Amino acid sequence: MDFRSLAEFAYSRVLPWAAPPLLGAAIGYITNDIAIRMLFRPLTEKRLFGVRLPFTPGIIPKQRYELAESIARMVSRELITAEAVRGQMASPGFGEKLERNLQALLGDLLDKPLAALAVPGSETLLASLERFLADALAGFLSSRSFIHGVRTLVAGGVRRLSGLTLGELLRGDSPVRRPVGRASPRQAGLGPVLADRLLPLLSSPENRRRIARGVKRWLEEQKQKDESLGGLLPPELLQALGGLAGLLVPALLQDLFRWLEEAGTRSELALRGTSLLREILDKLNVLQKFLVTAGQFDRRLEQKMPEIIDDTLRSLREYALRDETLERLKALPAEALERWSRRSAGEGLSGISPAGAAELVERALAGLDNEEFRQRLARGVERWAERQQARTLGEVAQRALGLGEQELTELASVRALEYLSRPEASQALAAEVVAFSRRFLEEHRGESLRGLLRIDEATQHRAGAYLSRQLLRILDERIPALIEGFDIRELVVAKVNNLDVAQVEQLLLMVIARQLKWINVFGAILGAIIGLTQLLLRLVR
Repeated sequence: MDFRSLAEFAYSRVLPWAAPPLLGAAIGYITNDIAIRMLFRPLTEKRLFGVRLPFTPGIIPKQRYELAESIARMVSRELITAEAVRGQMASPGFGEKLERNLQALLGDLLDKPLAALAVPGSETLLASLERFLADALAGFLSSRSFIHGVRTLVAGGVRRLSGLTLGELLRGDSPVRRPVGRASPRQAGLGPVLADRLLPLLSSPENRRRIARGVKRWLEEQKQKDESLGGLLPPELLQALGGLAGLLVPALLQDLFRWLEEAGTRSELALRGTSLLREILDKLNVLQKFLVTAGQFDRRLEQKMPEIIDDTLRSLREYALRDETLERLKALPAEALERWSRRSAGEGLSGISPAGAAELVERALAGLDNEEFRQRLARGVERWAERQQARTLGEVAQRALGLGEQELTELASVRALEYLSRPEASQALAAEVVAFSRRFLEEHRGESLRGLLRIDEATQHRAGAYLSRQLLRILDERIPALIEGFDIRELVVAKVNNLDVAQVEQLLLMVIARQLKWINVFGAILGAIIGLTQLLLRLVR
């Protein structure tokens, strides 16, 4: 069969049967494809002679804002919900991934040197941290819970110390817990502890200035008050000070007379006696001066002045060192202190310069730098403490300060809280914390947190597991608030509306492109079926 015959056969026999389903399939495919494209195209409306053409723009570009609302409602109501997120978090894989990531992050953080962990602007960060700490500490130190805690701690400390005897303190068997690694009084002795630790601490330049500033501030505050000095110092302490000063009177008198009897002092006294004699003679009238001069009394007195000075000093010594005179002189300091205590603080301290007193205190503490003096002072305190072994610290405080346990507790609490309530206290504490942090970071720049904290792999694993559990718990509790705070519906609407029409088309096609192709295929199949149906109807006729 030649080609012509074959073509005639196909045209007359095959084409009538094949054309209807093929044409139907092509028409179905093409029309569906056109319909799908018309959902998106044209992207903008088209006009002819100023009249908008029908079906422009496409359905989706025309209703893009309604589409954004529909997508947002679907995502917020059906996809991203608290139940859906909780379900995802409850899956084993999520917890394992979270813990694995936390372990990796923790390991990286622990193994990096501190220098690598520093961030730009760390000094600014530390300054901000100092201000934050100062504000936080100011609020904390003034809180009722902190005040109650301080009073409780002070009361407990005073109670335990008040019942401690000096003998127990010296032997080192006190119930007060000592810091680990420090020698007890039994091991080191009270004298060496004072001489080698406490007294050098007081004599350090920084502490000398701090104590001197405290003395100056205390004197300035007391001068402004109208209360008597007796209210500042207990009578027992004043009596003890007066008695101590009285015990020093004989020794002071001996030193005084030794100084007066020195050759230089006696010569000076003789000169001053002669000068005084001449001043007296100048006050006499003419007749009196004539009689004195005629008898040469003035010259004889000048010649005898050294003997007069010696006789006067001998008489003064004998009188001053008599038992009744010494007793009277010993009582004078206590009487003077008692009169001084009855005066108001402003009046009694008026002659004392706070700056001068502070300077004297600082110079006195500077004297503790002398090792020989420290040793003598420490031995004296140790001997005194040994003689008072049976006394409790509470009895010593009662005798020296006139304060019982309750008064000591109240005084210590008030003083501590008064200091801590000052703004400069919280600022000083914050500055100390930040300064320590800065020094620590500088000194350990090359070390890692793992080495500094001695964290091994097992500890790191437990920490990572604990952190992951806590993070899951927090997320589970906060999921509704987090989702509500995100406002997913508004987020989706804003995101879709910010896209141009072509991006919206691309976004939708990314989701349903394959499904849209099946619509074309189904259209072709339906078109072919319609064509076959037409053939069957033709045969039936």
